[in-house]
Amino acid sequence: MTKVLLVSCGDVGIETGLRFQARGAQVTAWRRNPGRLPATFHAHRVDLSTDELPSIDPETDIVVFTPVPAQRDAASYERDYLQTAGRLLDALQEQAPNLSRFFYISSTAVNAGHDGQWIDEQHPKAPSRDTAHILARTEDLLLGSALPVTILRASGIYGPGRNYLINQIRNGQARVPSGSRWTNRIHRDDLAKAVVHLAQLGTDVRELYLVTDNQPAQLAEVYQYLADSLRLPVPEPDKSKAAAGADRRLSNALLRSTGWEPTFPNYQEGYRAILRGSAARHP
Repeated sequence: MTKVLLVSCGDVGIETGLRFQARGAQVTAWRRNPGRLPATFHAHRVDLSTDELPSIDPETDIVVFTPVPAQRDAASYERDYLQTAGRLLDALQEQAPNLSRFFYISSTAVNAGHDGQWIDEQHPKAPSRDTAHILARTEDLLLGSALPVTILRASGIYGPGRNYLINQIRNGQARVPSGSRWTNRIHRDDLAKAVVHLAQLGTDVRELYLVTDNQPAQLAEVYQYLADSLRLPVPEPDKSKAAAGADRRLSNALLRSTGWEPTFPNYQEGYRAILRGSAARHP
């Protein structure tokens, strides 16, 4: 039986664990509030930033590290990503001799790209924010270990209960950018699906994949679609001088070459399912 350890198990981690269980795996999960985990998981209460790590089953095959920072600042990222990764590496090297794959869910925030440029795994890292620099350092730390590590850089994660753009339309705060603003996203379910899929490939898995859907989209187009779907007015143009953010298109060609295909290949299908209420966010 495959044994999976989910570290910092939130919404994405739970969805991933349920999919592993559907394949017959035994799932252990670490979390600050384990009462919110599925009853079928072997749950451990642990605050990864302060507590001593629980003992790891020496027969653990797969580890999935999905850190969630306590706050969106550099200090929290340093503690919850980089420092926790270091402690976890030490524990795994001592206690998990049978580990076949360590998956770390990173972010495409570490990528460069502008003016609609297509970006893939070959492009160098170029983080622009302090928090993204810490994500990049965490990747380097993990890849420099002796463990079989795979980095999954996820684009903007959306899905049930992740309603930022929808809420922006509903409360009238959305503004259509004046110029080009390419956006990239991945549905929570498809990110979890990618982890489980790659775990089945054994030694054929590479060190890095971009995890994003098939269709980058202009933010203005997404706003138009959501406004029409909600039968609300299209947002007004943005007249401010605020920075527009990244303007790049991310390629999932490498991940798709392994046989993975997203259930929600574009934002239309993903948001249609969300607006139908076809699933819920895991607590």
